[in-house]
Amino acid sequence: MDAVTGRASMYRLATIALAAVLAMGLLLGALDIIGPDPIGLLATLGVVGVATLGANEIAARAARVVPHRESSVITALIIVCLVPPSVATLDLVGAAAAGVIASLSKYLLVWRGRHILNPAATGVWVAGLLGLTVGIWWIATPEMLPIVALGALLLLDRTRRLDIGVVLVALTVAIIGTRLVLTGATPLDAYLSVFVVYPVVFLAGYMLSEPITLPPRRWQQWLTAAVVAVAFSIPFSFALGPVLIYTSPELALLLGNVVAFAVSRRPGFALRLTGKRALSPTATEFRFAPTRPVRYAAGQWLELHLPHAADIRGTRRVFSIASAPSAAIGDSPEIAIGLRMPEQGSSFKRALAALEPGSLVRATQVSGDFLLPRDPAQPVVLVAGGIGVTPFASQLDELRRRGEERDVVIVVIPSGEDEILYEEVIEDSGARVVRLTRGELTAEGLREAVPDIARRRGYVSGAPGLVAAGRTALRAAGAKRVRTDYFAGY
Repeated sequence: MDAVTGRASMYRLATIALAAVLAMGLLLGALDIIGPDPIGLLATLGVVGVATLGANEIAARAARVVPHRESSVITALIIVCLVPPSVATLDLVGAAAAGVIASLSKYLLVWRGRHILNPAATGVWVAGLLGLTVGIWWIATPEMLPIVALGALLLLDRTRRLDIGVVLVALTVAIIGTRLVLTGATPLDAYLSVFVVYPVVFLAGYMLSEPITLPPRRWQQWLTAAVVAVAFSIPFSFALGPVLIYTSPELALLLGNVVAFAVSRRPGFALRLTGKRALSPTATEFRFAPTRPVRYAAGQWLELHLPHAADIRGTRRVFSIASAPSAAIGDSPEIAIGLRMPEQGSSFKRALAALEPGSLVRATQVSGDFLLPRDPAQPVVLVAGGIGVTPFASQLDELRRRGEERDVVIVVIPSGEDEILYEEVIEDSGARVVRLTRGELTAEGLREAVPDIARRRGYVSGAPGLVAAGRTALRAAGAKRVRTDYFAGY
């Protein structure tokens, strides 16, 4: 699956998945299989698209930033899936208002450069409070479920957020299904109906999974999913002055966003390029000075936003941090990333390579759970394929800087002949180094190279294919609690 979906950025994949949902809605509507009128759906799509992208362009100019058009396209497509498809003037005005509000929320409801609330949910909910539209989530029908579920699965798998999707869906099914059973429905009908008539799959796959509004740690993400599930599943309503607040999927998601913000408060920050160096003939390290103090854990990654004439992979990319966290604080803070620079690289990499020292780029988030065990007495085995060594370089250098002793074996799979990136960092750390070829990355090969592997926790980082092979080999060899490092490129 990664080999297919990995060819496009997460933004592009989300756009394709949403376009497929709307195309199916048009087809089924034209065949009178579902209710939405195709003409109304097309009219709503056009109006919401123009309103959302137009408001984004104006807001970006006012804020003196480069507009992120891919993000606006996704926001518009989601809104079209939520509001009533119609050619009626008032309905179109309400849908357009939702798009405008959604775009403005990205610039007004922000914390240090990051928006706090899901824009589409914000637009529909606020427009609903104003009496301009209502979220009907017309995509929640039995006929639409297959295409919605397929897209949700692809997005959750690509972002490695399948677990939080499962938490949201499972809790929602359990709570609403039980309520239906208590009112007299048969258990089978009650629990199955939640999948069919409630938009929980769409909410989980297309909206909750948005990385920018999710907290960085896994337990925080599970908490957020649980809050959304409870708020979605338990009916409530109350008057707030002249406004009636009541249960809705969009409000449930917004409440989850607030919880996510409260437990994380992850600000974006600017990075000033200070230099770059060749790690190998095909890999380069870029060094940046953060414009404010940045704290992160060794093994985490950051997302860079680099406005340019982007190809299909977009203007944002995720890279593991190669430098130690202690290097990012002090009088001369520095953050480094290492990446492959092929001759026919993406537009993002070409734009990054063209930057001159002093240029500014923006890091939209730092996140990740690819962390060494808290207990320093726990031995570990690290499997690194090619550029996948970067998070391990951060971890090993941090251990050296702290003077912390750990029992570490690092298994390096060179991507080229005798090409080990960050070799000096690895050697200085004192970790035992094992070199294997790609063909030797098997359970037998690991047991032979690391005889005590069964008492070690396993970690593997690299390209998706190597990560899959390494995870399988580590588990088969007996390593404990294997963790993988994977970047979705959202």
